[in-house]
Amino acid sequence: MDWYPESDETLLYRGRVAFATGRAAKVAGMRWFRDEAGRDITPELGWPAGPAYTPRSEAAARTGRTLGGIGKGIVVIAAMAINAVSNANPDVSVGDGARSADPAHEVEDFPVLVAAPGTAARTLPYRLDPDRRPADTATDLAVTDRRVVVLGVSTKAGLTPAEVLWETPRTAIASVVKHAFGTHGGDLSLVFGDGSRARLDLLDGSRAAVQLTAELCPRRRVEMTELALQKMKNRAAPMKLEHWWEAVRQDDGTVVAQRVLVAPDGKRVRESRQHDVTKWIDAPVG
Repeated sequence: MDWYPESDETLLYRGRVAFATGRAAKVAGMRWFRDEAGRDITPELGWPAGPAYTPRSEAAARTGRTLGGIGKGIVVIAAMAINAVSNANPDVSVGDGARSADPAHEVEDFPVLVAAPGTAARTLPYRLDPDRRPADTATDLAVTDRRVVVLGVSTKAGLTPAEVLWETPRTAIASVVKHAFGTHGGDLSLVFGDGSRARLDLLDGSRAAVQLTAELCPRRRVEMTELALQKMKNRAAPMKLEHWWEAVRQDDGTVVAQRVLVAPDGKRVRESRQHDVTKWIDAPVG
């Protein structure tokens, strides 16, 4: 038997999640857990042992960028080309973000937990860390109209039920940040009311990050101008189904939008393609 919400609540999203991973060359594949002063708090969390990461030197980072193998080189060149086009023409589709909005915490360092003692972020389960959880388990994020839940899920064949590892009322989350600079495009930070925060990677990518930012943080929603809406209509495939555009501001100030379709059975389906928006206004909150 799987996990299901209570009879009086509605499930809005469920998908695979983990603590995010650094993208920039110095911190690629790494993550840290810190307090507000930047001190490593890993020994205080009581979690299973994991790797002790050290940021690469500038020289090692440059070497990694240039000598990462033919396959990696092709990926890097392709990413550079996409980023160059995106920066030159903001009306093209965007990927996971071309530039860091916070180099101190995304390029030089990569804390995925910033939490003082006794704060909410410290209660998150260690199994969100791919370096610490068992190889045959994964974690899902479930968001309902009442709460946010982290589930432990077995990846082995069978009908092992999902386990509730952590949950919090939606009211405990003060803000949500969609990061433009992320490894898979799905980097999202939950900022709790006590100021602690956790940076997560949604494996569904930017589509899920836009959805949850719009759902959990209304003040990051935007409304496109008539001109922007017309551009979207011209660029997108013709659509007879009922639909609308979901758009949010990212941490670097840019806005991304995606089309939400309403299927004949009433189910909402979000397109996998996101677009950079140049003309928009803040949406009313509340």
